[in-house]
Amino acid sequence: MKAAPRIRDAPEDIVLEAAASGLAFHSTQDLLASGDIDGDMFIFSYFCQEGEIKELWSSGHHLKSCRTMVFSEDGQKLVTVSKDKAIHVLDVEQGHLLLADENVLITGTSGKRSLRQREEYIADMALDPVKKLLLTASGNGCLGVFNIKRRQFELLSEPQSGDLTSVTLMKYGKKVACGSSEGLRADGEDAKAPEVVMKNCGDDSD
Repeated sequence: MKAAPRIRDAPEDIVLEAAASGLAFHSTQDLLASGDIDGDMFIFSYFCQEGEIKELWSSGHHLKSCRTMVFSEDGQKLVTVSKDKAIHVLDVEQGHLLLADENVLITGTSGKRSLRQREEYIADMALDPVKKLLLTASGNGCLGVFNIKRRQFELLSEPQSGDLTSVTLMKYGKKVACGSSEGLRADGEDAKAPEVVMKNCGDDSD
């Protein structure tokens, strides 16, 4: 009689041939999207049972490294952005950039409308729950707050130590955490910390 698969505390490791450059988790299914520096995209299903990690599909549609990816709100599409300046929308079943709504597409490169956060690259972006403010993490160590309705930056934080590489909202959009080249910054440890940005912009009624 075949023994039942052993239940693990966490899913098994997923090993890619090239370094991963972006990850996205599906909101309702146990699916993980991963892009690598070669421009390849993968979708995995994962479980806490041994041998249950499965690659559902892969795609080499990008010519250069994948920079970010995000699942659509309905979970049926995956939007990917690459260093080759291409944006692709993939069907999740058949297979960051950031979708503000069904008519707005936001990237870190030029388009119909451009904005500049000093002279550094924008590494990551995040929207507040009501889709009014866009937070940007920049290579100069600054966290920016862009008002989508007004089409302008409301605030830039003081430079943090190290490049800001990622940004996400916590506690129902009331606090923000940033990843940097020197570790995680969160919850306003001092006057330069990201929480100050949210406090200063939280009273904006537009």
